[in-house]
Amino acid sequence: MYKCHRRKRFLFLVFIMAIIIIFVLNLMPSPHRAQSQRTPPASCSVNFADAGRFPLVALLSAPGSGNTWTRHLIQQATGFYTGSAYNVIHLAETGYAGEIVDPSAGTTLTMKTHMAYFRITPDRIEKNVTAAIILIRNPFDMTISERNRRFTKSQTGLASWNKDLRNDTEWTEYAKFQAIKYVRIPVSWMQSGLPFLVVHYENIMSDRIREIRRIAKFLNVTEFVTEERLRCIQDEGEGNYHRKYVDKKKMYDAFTDDLKTTFIGYIKALSEYLPESQPLPWEHYFNPLLGSLPNISSIEPIYDKLLKLPKKLQ
Repeated sequence: MYKCHRRKRFLFLVFIMAIIIIFVLNLMPSPHRAQSQRTPPASCSVNFADAGRFPLVALLSAPGSGNTWTRHLIQQATGFYTGSAYNVIHLAETGYAGEIVDPSAGTTLTMKTHMAYFRITPDRIEKNVTAAIILIRNPFDMTISERNRRFTKSQTGLASWNKDLRNDTEWTEYAKFQAIKYVRIPVSWMQSGLPFLVVHYENIMSDRIREIRRIAKFLNVTEFVTEERLRCIQDEGEGNYHRKYVDKKKMYDAFTDDLKTTFIGYIKALSEYLPESQPLPWEHYFNPLLGSLPNISSIEPIYDKLLKLPKKLQ
């Protein structure tokens, strides 16, 4: 009898503890939970277009360049969902309903992709891409952002950064490969002969209204970008997946002088490929938190062997 009573009391305590744990977990901040609860004003609502309304235009970038946030701004400014080549379910559940829709159906504006042009063409969906918006972000911030996403499996998470990374071979090789992507992905499209518009992440940060107007003009949807919709990207401009940084200094500290030299070499190479009307925003490329830099003028451009040389060198 006593043992039975003690067992019942034990099960009751387990039940109470389970309820407490569930309650606490629901109070804890979760990126996906918080994002799903964000409800924009009715005037900033986003919808699908009729089938076949829009041509298939790539929103092309190296990973970590702010593609998802740019999609949010396009959606808020135009009122139409953007698409993707990746079908990420949690994005579809938190404001990006076009994520899981066939991007070739013409119901969404742009298709997110990180594929270089010579990898886009064979795909059954992406081969019909007619043009591209090429989103470029300085490779230091791009690499930091992508490492944070890669190690936390979250578009808003922050990975662990410590001084040991400076001596970590795996980090060094990873960072150098990101620098290659920084050039290879955009330039491969520029050399395809198909239309493109270059958009720099840093320019969006400094004047999102101007850059969104440029994007809307390229997409031929300027009639939808009203003053009311532009207020949406001011009032609801952050979206659910714009990462908030606390201490970025320790992230920049991971870049050794050797990595800085390599990155600057690729930056100088990319600058030679860009149209004169869409140059790199050099003034925003080197955050003071990076510390001392090598002599930029003495560093030679590093050209990707998979790409044609800039026209002036051909």
